[in-house]
Amino acid sequence: MLKLAIGGILCFISAYLGITGKNYYDKRYKYLVDFNEFVLSLIDGISYAKDRLPEISKKYISSSKGVFCKDLEKYLDIIESTQDKEKIVKCFDCKYLKKSDRVYLTDFFLALGKFDYDTQISKLNLCKAEIEKTLAKAEKDCKSTGSLLAKLGLLLGIAIMIILA
Repeated sequence: MLKLAIGGILCFISAYLGITGKNYYDKRYKYLVDFNEFVLSLIDGISYAKDRLPEISKKYISSSKGVFCKDLEKYLDIIESTQDKEKIVKCFDCKYLKKSDRVYLTDFFLALGKFDYDTQISKLNLCKAEIEKTLAKAEKDCKSTGSLLAKLGLLLGIAIMIILA
């Protein structure tokens, strides 16, 4: 009976770890999707509506929810008061992002609004192309690695149960 209880607990832990791994990839993908949507809204807002960056950002925040929007709100609060690079780096220090993603986001937001109209549009279009590549890779990771982790965790838990029973 004790072996069965221990096996059940180990099965639960293994399955939980697998699902946690899958959630990491899902949340990273969602964060990057939100960032991509924000870049698209920036391109539209600057190109067609000729809105200012803070106005576009506030419109995006009011229409969306998620971790990226919370980080974007922190960013807007920081740029209204100061341009401190350290604080901007901390804004986009999301635990679901890879280090390269964090660096890219920080560089993007540090450079945002520092160029003339034509240069800003070309930088945003370059960013759009880059984020689409990253997004495709994140989606692939989410579908393959994330699903694999969840299934592997469950199978490992079942194997532990069988061995201990």
